[in-house]
Amino acid sequence: MADLLEVVHSKELFESYPGFSVYFRILSQENAELRAQIGQDKLHLKLKPALQATRRVLKGEGIRPDELLVCPHIAEPLALDLRRAGVAHADLNGRLFLRTAGSVIDLRPVEVRYRSPKKGPDPFSPKATRIVRSLLCLRDSVTTQEKLVNRTGASRALVSQVLKQLADDDLVRQLSASAPGHPAHYQLANFDGLLNAWVSADRWPARTTVHQYSVLSNKPEEIAAKLLESVGSESLAFTQWFAAWQRRPHTVSPVVSCYVKKRAILEIVPARSVKSGGNLWLIVPEDEGVWQEGQEVNGFPLVSDVQIYLDLLQVSQRGPEAADELRKWEGFAR
Repeated sequence: MADLLEVVHSKELFESYPGFSVYFRILSQENAELRAQIGQDKLHLKLKPALQATRRVLKGEGIRPDELLVCPHIAEPLALDLRRAGVAHADLNGRLFLRTAGSVIDLRPVEVRYRSPKKGPDPFSPKATRIVRSLLCLRDSVTTQEKLVNRTGASRALVSQVLKQLADDDLVRQLSASAPGHPAHYQLANFDGLLNAWVSADRWPARTTVHQYSVLSNKPEEIAAKLLESVGSESLAFTQWFAAWQRRPHTVSPVVSCYVKKRAILEIVPARSVKSGGNLWLIVPEDEGVWQEGQEVNGFPLVSDVQIYLDLLQVSQRGPEAADELRKWEGFAR
């Protein structure tokens, strides 16, 4: 922790802004404080450094009103909950939230230069997101480690480690302790919190390769039907606008996009390959987990609602708008 305090002290983390000033003071290796002048209000907070920020700070062992939580990195979904609870917090990326009786300072980082050390595997790494995806698609159900192993193809060790991390963050709850012949049962505790955390960590360019094609037809269902006839329903699954339209009609699909299982499909698709502006996108995923929790709607194979939502957030042409409409729907991920 002393090293973290030294980093806080040695770096100019926050610029000067009109109307308030902030500075840190190191009293000893184990003791530091923040002092701030916000208009006529003065704050004097003791720094409480932590290498990891979890939702446990919102519970009984949380941050006192005279303390400032300082971490290398605080993810935006958790920062949102901290703001709502009025918890003073800061990270090394420039995030700072302070509140007085009459003022609020809320600075948010424009880039992430520092990250907290991981206690275990990243729950949003490609293979680990298979577990996250299944939990979100089982939002109203109880499950076990064994069932998640079978659903995702992930190892028992990875399932166990990811469940522990998500439980530590109060995103998943363990309903029963494991005993011989009686496996522990788990249930999703915070659907929105887990999905928001995944959105924050998701990196579309790193997990997909998009190949664009031009098709003469401007009718999405006609394009999709012709593609199915050419390559077969077992080789692809639709996502983004077209899939969202099948699940929850909102915006007209400007592009038909789908994941493909084999690169060989790229050579036989009945369309002309283009560098940009295509109305048919074939997406090669980096991890096969995108196929899990798939569904069939109106005769078309689709990825899960959660995957549709994530993929729509990554594109323009009213993609985020369609994503928001899908997520607000009472049938989302059910």
